[in-house]
Amino acid sequence: MKNSVFLSIVVLMIMGCSQSKLSDYHVAGVSRPVISLNGTWHINPDPPDEYWKQKIINKGWKTIQVPGEAMMQGFPIEHDQPFAYKKQIEIPADYEGKRILLRFDGVYSYARVWVNGQYVRDHHGGFTRWECDLTPFAEPGEKALLTVEVTDRSDQISYASGYAKHPIGGILRDVNLMAMPQNCPDEVKIETDLDDNYRHAMLIVSGKMNRDPDQGEIRISLYNEAGDKISLDDESLEIKDKRFNIENQIENPVKWDAEHPNLYSLYLSYFEEEELKWQKEYRVGFREIERKGNQLLVNGKPVKLRGANRHDIHPLLGRVSAPEYERKDVVLAKEANMNFIRTSHYPPTENFLELCDQHGIYVESETAVCFVGTHRMGTYKPGDSQDSLAFRDRYLKQMQEMVKDHMNHPSVILWSTGNESSFGSNFKDCYDWVKQYDPTRPVIFSYPGNVPDSVRAYDILSMHYPGISGNMNQRGIVTRSFGHEEMPVLFDEWAHVPCYNKSTVKEDPNVRNFWGRSLDTMWTGVYKADGGLGGAIWGMIDETFMLPLDLSNAQKWLDRADPTLIPGEFAGKTIGYGEWGIIDTWRRKKPEFWNTKKAYSPVKILRTRIKNYVEGEPISLPVYNRFDHTNLNELEIKQTYKKEEKRLESPDIEPGNRGLITLDIDDWNGSEPVILEILRNNRLIDKYAIRLTSEEESAEKDIARGNIRVEETNSRLTIVCGDNTRITFDKNTGLLSEIQNSAEGAFPLIGPYINLRTKGETGTYYSNNRINTYCNDWKLKEFNYRKKSKLVSVNIKGEYDGDFPVAYKILVDSDGSISIQYQLENIPREYIREMGIKFKLTDEVDSLLWERDAYWSIYPENHLSSRKGKAPLYAGEQKIYRREPDKPWNMDAKSFFYHGTEDEKIDEQLTHIAKSTKEQIRRYSLLRDDREVFSVRGKTDVNCRLARTNGELMLFANNRSDYVNLSWGNYQRNILPDERFTDSIMLK
Repeated sequence: MKNSVFLSIVVLMIMGCSQSKLSDYHVAGVSRPVISLNGTWHINPDPPDEYWKQKIINKGWKTIQVPGEAMMQGFPIEHDQPFAYKKQIEIPADYEGKRILLRFDGVYSYARVWVNGQYVRDHHGGFTRWECDLTPFAEPGEKALLTVEVTDRSDQISYASGYAKHPIGGILRDVNLMAMPQNCPDEVKIETDLDDNYRHAMLIVSGKMNRDPDQGEIRISLYNEAGDKISLDDESLEIKDKRFNIENQIENPVKWDAEHPNLYSLYLSYFEEEELKWQKEYRVGFREIERKGNQLLVNGKPVKLRGANRHDIHPLLGRVSAPEYERKDVVLAKEANMNFIRTSHYPPTENFLELCDQHGIYVESETAVCFVGTHRMGTYKPGDSQDSLAFRDRYLKQMQEMVKDHMNHPSVILWSTGNESSFGSNFKDCYDWVKQYDPTRPVIFSYPGNVPDSVRAYDILSMHYPGISGNMNQRGIVTRSFGHEEMPVLFDEWAHVPCYNKSTVKEDPNVRNFWGRSLDTMWTGVYKADGGLGGAIWGMIDETFMLPLDLSNAQKWLDRADPTLIPGEFAGKTIGYGEWGIIDTWRRKKPEFWNTKKAYSPVKILRTRIKNYVEGEPISLPVYNRFDHTNLNELEIKQTYKKEEKRLESPDIEPGNRGLITLDIDDWNGSEPVILEILRNNRLIDKYAIRLTSEEESAEKDIARGNIRVEETNSRLTIVCGDNTRITFDKNTGLLSEIQNSAEGAFPLIGPYINLRTKGETGTYYSNNRINTYCNDWKLKEFNYRKKSKLVSVNIKGEYDGDFPVAYKILVDSDGSISIQYQLENIPREYIREMGIKFKLTDEVDSLLWERDAYWSIYPENHLSSRKGKAPLYAGEQKIYRREPDKPWNMDAKSFFYHGTEDEKIDEQLTHIAKSTKEQIRRYSLLRDDREVFSVRGKTDVNCRLARTNGELMLFANNRSDYVNLSWGNYQRNILPDERFTDSIMLK
């Protein structure tokens, strides 16, 4: 019941946002020229014959929310099988004498429309705006019955259902009823042509009238953000031809770029005999896009694009881009220091682009063409439509609909004619049409290596998934160090977020933090590269669809998601490519989010550790300005030390240059770091912790050394340290079995076992390499000990699986510390996933405390990879399927995609933050009732993690670890071991 209530609230929010955003639209004599039809409709997955003629909606029709996928709302649709919607609407009486339009912003994928049983039109394509003229079929002041037939066709050039791993068919975007005058402007184009000095601008407003004019006048007015009217030389034009064009010189307008999203309001009005018939407001950004050689210029300055690929996705409605989530996405993108979004692999909504205009995001608007002749599953045919005349109209019309609707958004700086496809004449026709209709923007196509050298079909190179060196050869196109000599190269898919290496993602969420150094390396490389335009993370939002539990055909699509899947890969009813986002579908920040913010930071402090500090002398930090249009003196810099805040002087450093930030501190004793925050309009750009080098050496408190003695039976060896600690070995296995002190009592600690895991053969699902696990069956060969005055040395020899000889030397000190030295032989020559030791633990521990070194100088509180942290092992609040979680992502204990659709078990499953590896530890402590039971100690050379399988808690302490199946060009350590390995772990 709660899910249905929440869904209703979501739909009401969608309706409200859609209605308000068109309130600036005026039609004479009409009180509501735009009426949202979002909300409750009726649907029939298996409609009867000639259902469009039926006025009565009988029991075969169920209610559904629009916009929204049919399957995500429990309706088991199939490819190429039509299903139908109906909705009864009221045509307002004041629509009399007007053209009555029905506007769809996106119906996937093939639609036919009837009004009152009369056929109106059809449409191919699921993500562009199209209209039906209802004037001949509907009477103002009366009711009208809309019927929409939808077919999710398997031959769609968009491949959008194949991409989602299930049929996404349905009315996916807004539906509006609109009144229009019989004549008014259409196909309005607003261009801002800057002069050679990028100072003054020619404002060009052009378009066409709906019909040949009898009389009428076009007027324009322009206002700045303060509401002041801008004087224009030509404010009006008497309509004499069907097409119109008005040009005005604007003196030094405030320019628009992603760092300064300055917008003007332009009102375009149509009058007949001095009576206002129609008016619409447009938001105008004065900016100019140019490609010069291997650079892309915005307002004459080279830009670098740091971004992500974004799919429309709603956690309950599916492939739907609801206004509240669109706003969250744009705000989160800015917070993550992005200035670019690629709208893969279909056009965005009008509302999304308005938000990008307002907040300052560059956009690559991509037409809905994907995997033509390349990566399609066989279900979706024909896959090779690139040269087919039968498909040419679909290619062109969808491209034209996208460009005409998005033409006037300053945020759109690139058009894309398709994703990862084989080239053909249909792509060439789209390119030629775009260049003729809109010569102001460059065009991109992937894969450009499929385009013959003699054909011009792109202006910017699109390359996907470079390695961290930036050297790649993709279908004959070569880049070196992220650059290209002849034209800008945009890696508009790179740094793939971990998702396919399912076993690793499930067992160790730290792989998501480890990924951050890949992005940092790539962005640093492309920023320096001649001809390197930028990159876009794949992807921004998780690609998971929580299908309803009662959906009857769900298993069919789960089984067909990929025929090469490992049996049982999908444990529940959540489908999709996986959790490839830096945020989840609810828009909670994942570990990758902070890594993106840091890697993409436009303010790079180049030194965060200070050596040879002298009290009273100034401390200056080198800083790199990686903005495109912003001097650092436009920012605020806040310094915090021992809770005292100060504002620092922002240095005068132009984009692309380096300089110094000087700290204001007199007495720095190094006991805690100095925190620097760089802000813009109170929004955090970046944050750094500046430390003295000495602080990195965490001092160990002296512990009084006491006596040590040995107690021995036939089966047990117990070492008693001081008055409190008892460390017991099982002489049958040679391993530790228990630790005990007077305060905490007995604590099972069974081990050490060797932990040796390596990269095995490539799995059947993208980068999902299997992990080989060795050293499973331990056999004791020799056990003895030797006691010294303050130390007991336990020597253990044995072998695993009959193939891996192991020798342990365990030193127990009188202060209770345990040094475990181990030597392993016959190690296979395979890349290391983990190498170290592991222990079985008691379930009585309930929390974790750690201190570590880290890649970034600072992390948010409770980030799973923060430098210091404390976290419970188990979730305090339960996560429930298809219900919005009321907790941060780190405190989840499961993924409905990877672990199945059962609700969380809060006392049995470790949280993400608890089970993730803590790398480079100094201290890793397990606690019970807020008291430390024992810890692993290191000098940033040990990595620790927890796991709970089959009801058993395990501690892994590794001297070597890597994420060997991260793949997709991402950074990996790629450790190849010698045949013999020796190292040690310290317990306290």
